[in-house]
Amino acid sequence: MNDLLPVLIVGAGPTGLMAACELARRGIAFRIIDKNTDRVLTSNAAWIQAGTMELLGTLGLAESFLKVGHPCHAINLYIGGEPLTQISFNGINSTYPFILMLPQSETERLLIEYMKTFNQHVEYSTELIDLQQNDDVILATVKLANGTIETIMCQYLLGCDGANSTVRTRCGIFFPGEDLTEQFVVADAQIDSYMAKDEVHVFVDKETVFIASPLSGNQYRIIANLHLTYPRKFFTEREVIEIAQERAHGAYYVKNASWISPFWIHGKIAKIMRKHSIFLLGDAAHTHSPVGGQGMNTGMQDACNLAWKLALVINGKAKSRLLDSYQAERQPIVQEVVNQTEDFTKMILFDKTTLAKLRKFSKAIQQDTTLSQAIATQIAQIHIQYKDSPIIEYGTREHSPKPGERAPNVFISSSEHLFDYFQNPLHNVLLFMGTSVLSESNQKAIRLFQQSLSPYSDLIKLHIIALSALDNVDATIIDRDGIIHKKYAVEKPALFIVRPDQVISYYTDQLDPSSLNVFFENFYAT
Repeated sequence: MNDLLPVLIVGAGPTGLMAACELARRGIAFRIIDKNTDRVLTSNAAWIQAGTMELLGTLGLAESFLKVGHPCHAINLYIGGEPLTQISFNGINSTYPFILMLPQSETERLLIEYMKTFNQHVEYSTELIDLQQNDDVILATVKLANGTIETIMCQYLLGCDGANSTVRTRCGIFFPGEDLTEQFVVADAQIDSYMAKDEVHVFVDKETVFIASPLSGNQYRIIANLHLTYPRKFFTEREVIEIAQERAHGAYYVKNASWISPFWIHGKIAKIMRKHSIFLLGDAAHTHSPVGGQGMNTGMQDACNLAWKLALVINGKAKSRLLDSYQAERQPIVQEVVNQTEDFTKMILFDKTTLAKLRKFSKAIQQDTTLSQAIATQIAQIHIQYKDSPIIEYGTREHSPKPGERAPNVFISSSEHLFDYFQNPLHNVLLFMGTSVLSESNQKAIRLFQQSLSPYSDLIKLHIIALSALDNVDATIIDRDGIIHKKYAVEKPALFIVRPDQVISYYTDQLDPSSLNVFFENFYAT
């Protein structure tokens, strides 16, 4: 039997690959297996939201994704072929104010290439067929490409193996929810159109919907419900052409379709996302409507939430109870995504008053411009807030940003932003010096914090944020115009701890290093 492997990842879609990348850059040994013979070669999940782009930025991958992706800056809604309203992403608080359209095949390719820089690879044609959990050891039985049976002994196992998860089934985890009766079709198509190619277009009519997402050039990802009385397994290119012409009221002419696939919508959430040392992530833990392009992004963010915690525990830098926060934090987020996408989908498909409701919605947006931005922020997944986490010190701060919320990015200059300093696998400690003239007490506080935090040098990275350069302080971020202070609603000296997944876990305006030590001892000391 093999030596004990720290982590086995089952499933090499975007969720499993994101977990692998996060573990790889932290030096954690793992294997990642997938029963398929190769990565996905079609568009599948093609929407990458701003929240996910920011996490890819911490890996140093954002630019690679931007080079091959296609930004879409708005979602347009039509009724009867006539424009109804627009949800613009231009005003959201992110470095990436758009949806990046990118075929899943490319997302997987880029993540695999990143893994290879750490001499890691996906073991394709390798299928999990059984698993047992005994005390602190998991025995995973896998079938290799040549038919050989291997038993892998591991500490932790991540089930990233999709909606029909073998991991979830073998663990006996209940997966309740609903299967919608309506059938859909998705296709990769080459299209001629006069419609804006940097925006998504959604056409709604009575009980029908058609979504066109530009990928690049004349390539589109299109989705439509079929409104059939019986299920079908196959559809022709001619049928896709007719659906597009009819539903988009002549706005799109499909020249050819390279991939056509029917699908059904399932709204389900695993009863638990963790069973001892086995975790469920992505579609293995939750499935829902593709409305808003939330699925893949939610799974990749599951991976980012869990991976840094696993690494700390495996490396002996945190207690195992740190892992309890995975379900406590992610399950409420997942529940919200499933509920909202399912409610909207049911309204479009089955509600006889849909068109009236959409017109009322459009009117509300016209009367309140902040509503459109709030919706865009939610779709972009930068609104996420962990409200009841056992590892966040919430305190009494009333203003955003506050513990449990995403740390906001800030454009410091045309070529520099705050998240540039977060491209590391550590907790980033932001020590603000305030907007007043620096005093001797400020300098003293810096020295005290540097000394106090030195035992945690392998856990944190300290950044001093000041309006001007400081003598003998290397880790200073110059905030000449005070824009970072303003974005973080800080005038007096204050401190934020930003986790590796860019969530604020601690705040204080009392610059006493002892309180910070208590925080680390409570949640991270072994």
